[in-house]
Amino acid sequence: MPEAAVSETDKTSHIGWQGAIGSALLLGLSLVFMLGGLQLGLGSPFRLGTGAFPFISGLLLAGLSTLNLIIDLRGSQLAEVPDWIGFLAISAALAIFALTAERFGLVPAAFLTTVVASLPDRSLPLFKKVILGGVVATGAWLLFIQALNLPFKAFVGV
Repeated sequence: MPEAAVSETDKTSHIGWQGAIGSALLLGLSLVFMLGGLQLGLGSPFRLGTGAFPFISGLLLAGLSTLNLIIDLRGSQLAEVPDWIGFLAISAALAIFALTAERFGLVPAAFLTTVVASLPDRSLPLFKKVILGGVVATGAWLLFIQALNLPFKAFVGV
């Protein structure tokens, strides 16, 4: 069907369904984080365990993605076409963090996660993505290991 023959309502409903699919995928991803956090252990309110951050992050993501899913299914005119490349990069970055944090340590995992998550951004050159990864990895070390004294290893084997 030629582009001119597609009504504005058809475009909006198509975008709304894509947004709903993206929201549902984020909801599923949030459940994975929450289950992973529960398996790692939440700890207590005064001494958080290693699973507290992924669980709380997953809980917040579940709430936001549920809200977004409701808005998308109601056919809001504000819907945009989801950035599937960005979604895949974030999903890959989270998978990389899950696979590398225990094997290599928090600092390399945070570095790789940041670099992979920033890959779709064409406005940032690769060397600046590497610098950003270093800054985030250093910040993660300072916050989670030094300030909060969480039981993460900065580097495994060092």
